[in-house]
Amino acid sequence: MSIAELSIRRPVTTIMLFVSMVVVGLIAAVRLPLEAMPDVSAPFLFVQMPYAGSTPEEVERNILRPVEETLSTMTDVKSMQSTATSEQGSVFLMFSDWDRDIEIAAAEARERIDAIRNDLPDDLQRYYVWKWSTSDEPALELRLTSKTLDLTKEYDRIDRVYKRRLERIPGVAKVEVEGAPRNEVEIAIDQDRLNAHGLALNELDSTLRAVNFSVSAGQIDDGVQRLRVQPIGELADLQQLRDVVLGPGVRLSDVADVRLKPEKMPYGRRLDGRPAVGIDVYKERDANLVDVSRRVRAELAAIEAEGAVPGLDMLVQWDAGESVVGSLLGLAEAGGIGLLLSIAVLYYFLRHWP
Repeated sequence: MSIAELSIRRPVTTIMLFVSMVVVGLIAAVRLPLEAMPDVSAPFLFVQMPYAGSTPEEVERNILRPVEETLSTMTDVKSMQSTATSEQGSVFLMFSDWDRDIEIAAAEARERIDAIRNDLPDDLQRYYVWKWSTSDEPALELRLTSKTLDLTKEYDRIDRVYKRRLERIPGVAKVEVEGAPRNEVEIAIDQDRLNAHGLALNELDSTLRAVNFSVSAGQIDDGVQRLRVQPIGELADLQQLRDVVLGPGVRLSDVADVRLKPEKMPYGRRLDGRPAVGIDVYKERDANLVDVSRRVRAELAAIEAEGAVPGLDMLVQWDAGESVVGSLLGLAEAGGIGLLLSIAVLYYFLRHWP
């Protein structure tokens, strides 16, 4: 018995089968998370090692060569490219196997670099291992500009008003601010004053490193309660840093000017000819893209209504959720047109016209 014959003989069963398929499809359409692209991971890693105030030759000799030697022993490495600048060293690794678990590869790269940590310069504080997948693209890209404010000097306000509030939204993984540098502490040493007090630059460096610490000193157990001991010597503000004692009657403020200043930026952003700040919003891997987009837009509308930053103009440069909704509406429209055309054609050819 063919499928067509079975469908004609049992019309109720056939109708129930198709109704069940439609119901399952509707449930899946509502419950499945919406994504702009399928989650695909590329088989490459990018290792970034910031090392400011150096030279490309020194970065290559002291950082890149040891890192290249240890990373080259990883399996399935197809190619390796390294770049040395006066600010950082970077290594790009490409693997030959597209089915390789890039998460495991990134963890292996970190383990190998940690194993040679003693061979790297002591002042190399951090390194980063980046991997790429389609889920790492921003869900929304915002641009801020102002006619009255220089937003490149307003990182603290942008962090407080935008970044922290957006990061609290369910489904948001992280928020990155670009174009507004963070403030950093600058210690401008006066060499003449340093020499007048009989101090050397290396002594000043070691003293500053020694006074800023926070370590664990163990526990005190008296049989009834257990207390954790942690000496804290972290500097909390600029005045504490200025009051650091370098010698008998000599403080840091006597030989140097201590102040906050924005970090140096190797790039700039402009919108309509004015300095601009970029805010990129990333969603969690399992979050619904459209829901995250709607929540972020609602929070942005609330921030704008509060007027927390007067004179600020905001532009949503890219919204992946809006793009997905537009694609789905276009797909639904095309499906509806196709359905109507199919009904019209079938009716035209199969119905008996009087």
